[in-house]
Amino acid sequence: MNKVELEPEQAIRLLQAASVGKLIGGLIHNINGPLHTLGMEMDVMGFLLNKSSDPNPDILKDFAKRLSRMGEEFEKLNSMIRQAADRADTYSALPSAYLNINHLLREELEFLKANLYFKHHVETVMDLQEDMKSVSPRTEHLNLGFRWFLQVLIEDLESNKISKLSLKTRAGAKHSNLTVRTEGGSLSSTFLASIQYEAGPGPISSTELGSLETLLAVSILKSSGVTVDHQSFSSGSEIRLAFPYE
Repeated sequence: MNKVELEPEQAIRLLQAASVGKLIGGLIHNINGPLHTLGMEMDVMGFLLNKSSDPNPDILKDFAKRLSRMGEEFEKLNSMIRQAADRADTYSALPSAYLNINHLLREELEFLKANLYFKHHVETVMDLQEDMKSVSPRTEHLNLGFRWFLQVLIEDLESNKISKLSLKTRAGAKHSNLTVRTEGGSLSSTFLASIQYEAGPGPISSTELGSLETLLAVSILKSSGVTVDHQSFSSGSEIRLAFPYE
């Protein structure tokens, strides 16, 4: 097997480019539904117009309802395009000075619904403490590392056909704490072993345990002082992350 070694900054740039590709794929998937709905509504309205040159009040009322639904679908499209553009900027812009865990969780999981298994087969329960303080990252790529960690987590849910994901945030005296718990199946042993990864001073190797994306995400989290641990039980797994405030 050929061995590929990348310095951390090289790996980050590579995954930034790959993440933009995932964004485009997710956007294309997500706009299919609204476009299909718009097409159907337009076909029905065209049929009704051709059927009657003098629409009666019931037809006009039906038109109003369809136009309202079309407006909602257009707004969904605009929202997804804006969100994709913001995410693309996140991958290329200067690092953020703060990380709001609750906001990032909501934003990332909403976009990750492009994963059909996650969207249709995973029950997601979020118990987020609203008065949580933002975290000031110790390293410039903490936001990216956290996003990538969530992405590989969702991919592992699909691989292991896990049916429930619970996310809980709580504010501690010195840390913002996130607990990730699965039910209806445990995360893979490879993914859980990757959480124990401790990056050395040298390059990240493709022959290390776990995917490059997982290892890089964990490496970024830990280099910014985030504590990551886990445990497994009969019906699932639990991962705990503690983000230091400063």
